Formats: sequence, C-alpha cells, structure tokens
Amino acid sequence: MSELPNIDEIYLSAQRSKFFSDPHVKRLWELSGDATLFSKSPDYLMSLRKTLLRDSLKFFTRHSSFYADLLERLEIDPQAAELPDLVKLAVPSDMLRGDEYRKLLIDDFDREGFVFSSSGTTSSNPVRVYRSFLELAIMTRANTLLFEYVYGNVLKEGVGLALFLAARELRNKLNFVAFVDLALQGKKIKLLYGMDLVKEVSSGSQWQRLVPNKKSIMEFLKSKDEPKLLFTAPAGVHLLTKEFEGMSLVKRFMSKLLVGVPPVDLGTGGVIVTGGGTKGFTDLPPYDVIVGNARKFFKARDFSGRETPTPFMDVLGMTETLTALIDRYGVMHKIPHPLQEVFLLDPKTYELIEEPGKEGILGIYDPLAISWLEVFLPGDVMKFVESNRYYGREYIYVRRLTKDEGWDLQRACGGTLEELMSRRDVV
Repeated sequence: MSELPNIDEIYLSAQRSKFFSDPHVKRLWELSGDATLFSKSPDYLMSLRKTLLRDSLKFFTRHSSFYADLLERLEIDPQAAELPDLVKLAVPSDMLRGDEYRKLLIDDFDREGFVFSSSGTTSSNPVRVYRSFLELAIMTRANTLLFEYVYGNVLKEGVGLALFLAARELRNKLNFVAFVDLALQGKKIKLLYGMDLVKEVSSGSQWQRLVPNKKSIMEFLKSKDEPKLLFTAPAGVHLLTKEFEGMSLVKRFMSKLLVGVPPVDLGTGGVIVTGGGTKGFTDLPPYDVIVGNARKFFKARDFSGRETPTPFMDVLGMTETLTALIDRYGVMHKIPHPLQEVFLLDPKTYELIEEPGKEGILGIYDPLAISWLEVFLPGDVMKFVESNRYYGREYIYVRRLTKDEGWDLQRACGGTLEELMSRRDVV
C-alpha cells in the first residue's frame, strides 16, 4: 500500500485485527487512550510497566517461535522478567536498516499495515519499521495524549490551524509526519503542508528535495485562526528566522503591510513543534540559540490570552518507536509516555545507569508495539534528571553516537544480533 489511509479507516481496520480481542492487546488498547496515566505516581507506573513487560514477553512467545527460542537462549523467564532482561534483548537501530526489520516480526503479524523509514539524511540505507493499522491507531491515541500533556492543554476539536514544513507525500514514509497528520485528523484540525517534493530530482534524500509551497505558507501566515501550530525540523525554524533577519527595511515594511508578518502571530495556545534533528544540516546553531532567535519573529499568547515567549516543543523518536519523547523548552525536559520504558546504559560497561546527570546510551522499550518486540538502542547519548512529574525522570539530549561508538555498540549486542542475522526473512 502506497497511500496512508485516513484516521477513520485506520480505526476501523484496527478493530478488524485478529489481535483486537486478545486480552493483552485489548488492555494495551484501553491504556493507550487512558489520560489518567499522566496523573499516576512514578511507582505506580513502574509497577504497571513491569506487568506489561511480562505480559508482552508471554504474548511474543505465543506468537513467534523466534522470540520463544531467543528468550530461552538468553535465559529470560517471561513470568519473572525485569528491566535488565530488556538490556539483553535490545538491538541497535542500525540493525533495522533496509529489510532487516522483517526478521523481527512475529509469525502471524497483521498484513494490513505500513512500512515507515528514517529520513535518509544520515545513511543511504534508512532504518525501516513495520506498523500494523492496529499499532497506528494505538500510536495516535497514546501520542496525542502525551502531546497534550507536554503542550499543557487539550487540543479542541476543529479549533486552530496547523502548518507542517514538509511535503504531504512524506506522511507515507516518515512516522513523525504520519502521526501529526493522523492526530490532527482525529482532532479535526486543518493541516497545511508547506513544502512540495520535487519529483524530477532522483538523487538526494527526501528532505533535500523539498521546495516551499508558498500558497500553503501564505494561508497559514494570513489566517486569523488560533492556535496556530507550526511543525518543522529545527533547521526549518532556523531558516525562516534567517529569512526574516535578512529582510531590508523596505521588504519588511511591504511584508508587514501585505501579509502582517513579521512577527508571525501564532495566537493563544500557539506553539512551534520541532522534530527529526538536524536533517542533514551540519552548521545549525544549538537549539537554545534557534529558540532565542526565533522568538524575535514568532509571537504567541498563553492559554489565558497573555503574551508569552513562544512555546517550543521538541520530539525525539517516532521512527523506531510508537511513542515519542517530547519536551517543552524551559518547562520540562524530554519525557516519555507513561508506558514506555526508557533506560540508559554506561558506554563502557553497558550496565544500567541509575545516577542522575551521568551520560549514557539511550535504550527504549515500547510495550504498545505488537508486530515486533520493540526494544532498541537508537544511537543517542542522553542523561536524566529527577522529576516530580509522572515518570520520575526527565531526559536531556546530549549527542548522537559516533560511527566508531556505533560499531562498538553492535559488537556489545552480539548475542541477539547473531540470532537476527541467521533468521530467515518472514515477508
């Protein structure tokens, strides 16, 4: 299938899934739409995640001879599994490049689904992940609630306008774009795509083949709807800001006269949401500099209508994981979904880090995935600080792993990788 269905079709397909009535999956479905999780205590959620881990491992051993054999080889008892067992099962995301994701799928996975990939800016052979329509429905429900928690308010149905500085075609390739599209469909909020994909150019990554769609951008700028939600890579905010900074007085006057910008008024509840890292740009300033510069030209008001520094939210993940880590600049660091298990590993010993402020290799386990056991190391170095929010921890991005560190990581995960490399493709 080349075109992502709309959210209503995905929900209908989800409920047709043979897994929808499975007791474990049914519980995951209910939890994905449970907004009360964000008000639970860290201890409660930790206990819940442990229960889900054990139930999940039992689910995978029932539906996959590969996972049943793998757990037996690694001496992991699904009934007594703990966080250190996830470390044994984690694979580097580099091992998901090309068609390697097929080796991770359960035997009887739903055939109704979609394959998403990374952007292709760091490698000509992108990471690829399969998502069933049931998983896409779960993803949309869970991530919408996480987004609203970090945003600080519920997105009202049919209220506001969104602009994504990406091409519409990318919703069929990039999981982050797909989520934004599906979530806003669910909220009945109009989404404009501010870029077009140049089809005539055959070389280069998708992000390097984008050109502005001036009609959509102008509609967004001129609109009086609020809130306005701007989605883009950090580079998109930076380039827009540089464009405004480079305007002559005459140009700025004419722009202000004809369009009303700069500044861009995002209205009450307006926000800029970034994701996807640098997207191939090597000379971007630090994120705090991008935010500071952009706030000169983008204005917003808080939920009570008072002018406030334009809120920025940043998303990490959404290629290999159903639920993302999201932060709100100056308010909270990156925070996972309540059900997602996030852990850090010492770069030298690969043991779990429990010390705040110590840098480690990021690991993620998402129990909401059912087509494959979603526990992996995406190649990021992070640290955590203690938090009084529901997760008990907030995570701070440090950097990507270097190439040499990536190779070291793959060697450290050798046992599981040997199993994967020897496994016959299933689709």
